[in-house]
Amino acid sequence: MPKFAVYYIPPADSLLYQRGSEILGYDVRAGEFLSKDNPTRTQLPEFDEKWIQQPQTYGFHVTTGYSLYFEKDNLSAIESEMESVCRCFGDVEFLLTPHQERVVFWRDTIVVLHYQPNINMAMLHTMLVARVNPYGTFSNVTKRYAQKDSSELDSVLAHRVEKYHTPYMLDGWNPHFTLMMPYEGQHHAAMNTALLDLFDDKPISVESICLLYKDDDDTHYRLHREYHLADYR
Repeated sequence: MPKFAVYYIPPADSLLYQRGSEILGYDVRAGEFLSKDNPTRTQLPEFDEKWIQQPQTYGFHVTTGYSLYFEKDNLSAIESEMESVCRCFGDVEFLLTPHQERVVFWRDTIVVLHYQPNINMAMLHTMLVARVNPYGTFSNVTKRYAQKDSSELDSVLAHRVEKYHTPYMLDGWNPHFTLMMPYEGQHHAAMNTALLDLFDDKPISVESICLLYKDDDDTHYRLHREYHLADYR
């Protein structure tokens, strides 16, 4: 079954996008693999291709809606719903501000660039999840939750998964770019320093939201359509 995803992807010409994509070895905007030997990777204290195999399939992004399996016939409806959401906002700024801890090692194995949304960005996220996610049929998280005993589940998170196929929404949304997963290196401090040097602490002005698509036989997502928010004001 095909999948769609609703992501923020930085502009192709931005240093943020270029460096993030070089670490992952994949340019999701172009749908092309990048050279394994590139300037960004050479600045890391250690690197292993195994550490980026999972996040590479999605490309460099911030999850804004989610990644969901869906019926292909609903693609045009998803496109229209995203347009409708974009039209709900006036001349406001959507911001992602670097978190106080910009580089985070979640569970020691997931390396991310961590951001905080302003109120407009949080509302955009909420509306995209509420309006677009119902077009999905299930997600990888849905399958994991289905295998658990209901007594083990947080009732709020379980309800989110049942209705929207993800627990990572609303107060549970932590915008981030995933760089490595699973990171199995031995030099956390040096890796942290290298990534802080590579990625600056400037806020990101979000100017577009992207709809991505992955067909049954595809291994990686590709950019399907980009919604420039200024076009809907």
